[in-house]
Amino acid sequence: MIMNEDIELMLKIYEPNGVDWMGNEIKSLLDLTRHHIVKKEKGGIDNISNYALLTKDSHILLHYLEINYNHEYNYLNQLFLELNESLTKPTIDYYEKVKYIMKRVRKDIKNKRRNRK
Repeated sequence: MIMNEDIELMLKIYEPNGVDWMGNEIKSLLDLTRHHIVKKEKGGIDNISNYALLTKDSHILLHYLEINYNHEYNYLNQLFLELNESLTKPTIDYYEKVKYIMKRVRKDIKNKRRNRK
């Protein structure tokens, strides 16, 4: 399988260093996807300025957040847009923000499961 040209360009620009934009490990470059930050039906374009570089698992998780944790989903998309505007690789500060959001989501999911019992 051949890697998408947009993904190749994003790898050169953002130098992900083994993790995607949600901080999850990239096990194979062929596992990378392009997430439309602004959805096409809302006027988003097919261009790297509107893409987040995610593994398939992260992409699935992000769309779960869109349905169940819309505020966090929107916050992550805002971080993705800021990263795109910078045209530089993600910083430690960037990943700390992502980690903070994901920690809150995981804690909430855990609490919901506990309350169902």
